[in-house]
Amino acid sequence: METLTQLSQDQLQGLVATARKIAPSTNWEYNYGLIRDALKEHSPGVTVALWWPAPDGVVALSSGAEAAFDGFTGGREIEDVLTEAEKAEFQPIAEVDGGHRTHVGANRQTYGVLLLKGNDTEYLQALAKVLATPLGLAAHALKLEEEVNKRTSTDKLTGLWNRMYFNERFREECERLVRSKETGSVAIVSLDNFSALTRTMTPDQGNQTFAQVGQAVRTVVRQTDWAVRWDGYDLLFYFPSTSAEAAVEVLKRFSKRLLSISQMLEPLGGVSSTVETTSPRALVQLATRRLDLARKDGNRKVICYATPGGGLQFFRGEAQ
Repeated sequence: METLTQLSQDQLQGLVATARKIAPSTNWEYNYGLIRDALKEHSPGVTVALWWPAPDGVVALSSGAEAAFDGFTGGREIEDVLTEAEKAEFQPIAEVDGGHRTHVGANRQTYGVLLLKGNDTEYLQALAKVLATPLGLAAHALKLEEEVNKRTSTDKLTGLWNRMYFNERFREECERLVRSKETGSVAIVSLDNFSALTRTMTPDQGNQTFAQVGQAVRTVVRQTDWAVRWDGYDLLFYFPSTSAEAAVEVLKRFSKRLLSISQMLEPLGGVSSTVETTSPRALVQLATRRLDLARKDGNRKVICYATPGGGLQFFRGEAQ
């Protein structure tokens, strides 16, 4: 109450109008636009941004916000700042003139940091209180949605996507590739001798070993890549903005990672590219046919792929 009594009538009216415009909601996409509009209309002299954990990073709610707070966010880890933010709800940012920060959270969890910059500290503190609740609710809802999606879209053993979820998403991705004219590649990798390996183990040991395969996958793919438990001990990879040759290089690294799990894990692979077709079904079928060709090659650790104008190619790794 003390802070509010120090504000002017115009400032109070602006806060009320802002609060009315962005009533608590769990819809972040909807509220994001409302918050930007409200700040532009009622707080033109204030710069505001949200700092979320990766992959979002700093999200500007006002024009020029990313640059305004770079002195604070640059070179810092958001996880460290979140721990600090839990100790003080509103505090100055030493590296940013007129800058302040406060945590954004809900249900006793902190999800991000609200960054504000302006000449009136009392107004910034009051504005932070207006924004914190809807932002916290939206962040909490996104976290819950992410958890639900993860439980329904991933393979429990490996933590990779499951086949059903991939099929739902891949058609949309191929439509995007047609519009953007980007190149993407699909690879299907089979651990043909994994069944023989598991016969020397207990069921629990076999599951633990295949879970390690899932961990090995995550060490070689990018955040933008898709990795799927496809069928039994087969895996599917989708590499956006990646040629077939570059996809083969990733599979080579994956093959080396598998050796740290067991010398018996010698994968076979087939690779297709959107240079050849943009049909989701055809891309998977083409990669599957090339996996079959790799099997028929008779060697271990074979990857079959095609290059523009070069026809089919076979990479043959050295057997251990």
